[in-house]
Amino acid sequence: MSLTYLGHSAFKFDLPGLCLYVDPYFKQPVDWHRLEKGQLVLFTHGHFDHGVRMTPKLYEAWKCKFAGPKVLIKWLAKRYKKRVPASAFIEIDHGETIEFNGIEIKAIPAHHPMTRLGKISKGIFFLVARASAPGNPVNGYYFNGYYHSGDTLYTEVIAKSLTGKKVDTACLPIGGRYKVASPQEALRIAEEIGAKRLVPMHWQALYEQFPFRYQPSHLIKLAKTEGTHVKVRALAIGEKLDDG
Repeated sequence: MSLTYLGHSAFKFDLPGLCLYVDPYFKQPVDWHRLEKGQLVLFTHGHFDHGVRMTPKLYEAWKCKFAGPKVLIKWLAKRYKKRVPASAFIEIDHGETIEFNGIEIKAIPAHHPMTRLGKISKGIFFLVARASAPGNPVNGYYFNGYYHSGDTLYTEVIAKSLTGKKVDTACLPIGGRYKVASPQEALRIAEEIGAKRLVPMHWQALYEQFPFRYQPSHLIKLAKTEGTHVKVRALAIGEKLDDG
């Protein structure tokens, strides 16, 4: 098994008998046409920077299935009904488990109190990122020792929801802006769920003018200072991390 970091919060997971993508928001240098065809795409929520706008293109190229929060899946099925059949959509809400190609996938609650991305301004620059796709609820996902949190701040509900689950690798946001965790919060989550490794995500600027507050270097420094058992693995875009 392995994961490949594709930038922002996008990952490809190679599991036994399954090629799975989470939040496929692809930007340069990633050319999604060159990626292995996915069989299942998991959406954590509907904000534009998590790939929901890719739904029709991915279906046309991959003939894959899409899973996510019920309200989002209903929105996608209606929005793209002329391009994607209803049979391609799978609903999964907090605490629920689905099975796909023999892999059990559990939806883990996240805490991201931002229903829509609104207008963000800085100096003379404006980013209008409002989208009508539901921004809440947000799913994290657990499968085969991997945990992808989706956009989240620290919440004790995460550890409670993962009780009894062995987490080898946790993919956690560290950007510290727009209602996502800081390095301190990410490390706390990783420690509470007993993760062996922490892969930081959601720290790269969506646009040059809008950087996040923290970078992986902050997390690496914090981990050394805290003397944590959690191993930080900051990945470059396109870098693959094998299980073990």
